[in-house]
Amino acid sequence: MRTIYLSCLLSVLLCSCTGDGGANARSPTQPPAVQPPPVATAQYFYPSATEYARRTALDEFWKTWKSIYLKEGCGGAYVDISGDGKPAFGGSATNTLTVSEAHGYGMLALVLMADRDPDAKVLFDKMLAFFRAHQTAGGEGLMSWNQTRDCKDAPDGGDASATDGDLDIALALQLADARWGGYANDAATVKNAILARETTDDGMMRLGDWAVDAPYGSASRSSDFMPGSFYLFASADSGEAAVWNRIRDRGYSVWGGLADKYAPDTGLVPDFLVGLPDQPKPADPLFLEGESDGYFSWNAFRYPWRLSFDLVVSGDTRAADRLKPINAWMMKQSGGYPSQITTTYRLDGTIPPDQSTPSGGFIAMFATSAIAGSGDADADQKWMDALWWDLNAIPATDEDYFGNTLKLLAMIELAELWPES
Repeated sequence: MRTIYLSCLLSVLLCSCTGDGGANARSPTQPPAVQPPPVATAQYFYPSATEYARRTALDEFWKTWKSIYLKEGCGGAYVDISGDGKPAFGGSATNTLTVSEAHGYGMLALVLMADRDPDAKVLFDKMLAFFRAHQTAGGEGLMSWNQTRDCKDAPDGGDASATDGDLDIALALQLADARWGGYANDAATVKNAILARETTDDGMMRLGDWAVDAPYGSASRSSDFMPGSFYLFASADSGEAAVWNRIRDRGYSVWGGLADKYAPDTGLVPDFLVGLPDQPKPADPLFLEGESDGYFSWNAFRYPWRLSFDLVVSGDTRAADRLKPINAWMMKQSGGYPSQITTTYRLDGTIPPDQSTPSGGFIAMFATSAIAGSGDADADQKWMDALWWDLNAIPATDEDYFGNTLKLLAMIELAELWPES
């Protein structure tokens, strides 16, 4: 447990407070149009393991993850989502090589691991080359969401975009420019394309550049709400700060209102909502991906991670307020045992039939959520330690690309490797 005074939260959270000899120290300035939360203190929870131990564990898993998934070829580098020999899912082509979601994760991980991996910049540049070679049919700045093993975009919609991948690529490019320089134009191109083609007039994220007409034009995906990224975009660009802040505020209002109305006891949100702008509600089954489209499932389970990222980079109390009920519910639901976390929940917290436990990806996302606690400090520290232990105990061979990659990103956050704004 750590108590952090929010009057200096931004400067503290963007550095490593112990260990590594201060190698990750940051000296950010307060960005325009972004105000600190109006509270005095906040309690954050991290694993009791020392920072050195957490980063050592991360380094070992990073080596494993890279050896399985990060590949060179097709004129660049990419995350091979079947690098472990397991089939790809999520509507991708049967001979899929990678998807834009994975590309965004890989670029983000490389820039966040740059102080710990001397090959990070070289690999990042190769991933950027792959991104540039796979722009959507709709124009420059967004990535075609699905590539196949012939190094081409997949047929039947593979040259359209998926918003989450583009948002992570944009953040990775912005962070790369802050770290190494030379990426500002690429970052601006992607962010401008997101605003022009993946954002609704009322400030919500579209499912992709293709989702304009009904019924998809009035829908949004919970895993595309990335308030920490929007905060950092606003921090870096005073000219667009008001736009990104409006998108961030709108998302908190819509997704928060949805949780209040449909999940008051759990704080959960669905994979997809429909009915924008005036009557947002959970999507019906089979809206886009499957029976669980209106449940807290394989999209929505990333929502707590995105909120926790906002919490650690901005200190926004809205993130903590949304995470605490989720944490309290999950601690009770699981009995304090991460191995009991299952793969899908209805919004009231009940479990649909045929769900599996444990899931490394779900454990990882709830571990990042646990940073905010639930209001019971002793229980919250025990829960965080249990999550960290179980997360590290899962062998990479037990998970697929999705679970292992989300585990990696969670470990980066729990090791306190903060990004530069």
